[in-house]
Amino acid sequence: MPNKLKNNNGITLSALVIYIIVFMIVISIMTTISTFFYSNITDVIDTPRYLSELNKFVMFFGIDIKNYSSAVVTDNQIQFDGGPVYKYENNGIYRNDVLIAQKVLKCTFTPKEYNVNNITKNLINVDIQIGKDDQDSMKRKIDFTLKYW
Repeated sequence: MPNKLKNNNGITLSALVIYIIVFMIVISIMTTISTFFYSNITDVIDTPRYLSELNKFVMFFGIDIKNYSSAVVTDNQIQFDGGPVYKYENNGIYRNDVLIAQKVLKCTFTPKEYNVNNITKNLINVDIQIGKDDQDSMKRKIDFTLKYW
């Protein structure tokens, strides 16, 4: 009979406790990873929305800037000579009073000059920030060259 008891291989109470502890650690690690994943995925999902707003602005502004050789530039407004007016107000960018980009947190226009081979090119620097709030936003500084020929 003593021989028969030695052959009974089973799980002991201490082994069961160790298995449960390891299982709980694995579940808590998976929960933490899942939480970080889903909290960061919302930022990735929102980025295309902001990118589309930037693309709408660049599409209109890029066409207009190549058609005009001079513009009057202030911090929040650009008036092309004989052309459209772009202005930033109320978290949006307007082209001739039509909203073309929204959720804009900041937008400033700055005139610049750039010399290449004795040719002076007039630039307009656009410093733009689009998004929901300061942390979850997209910031870009873009130089646009006015028509120079």
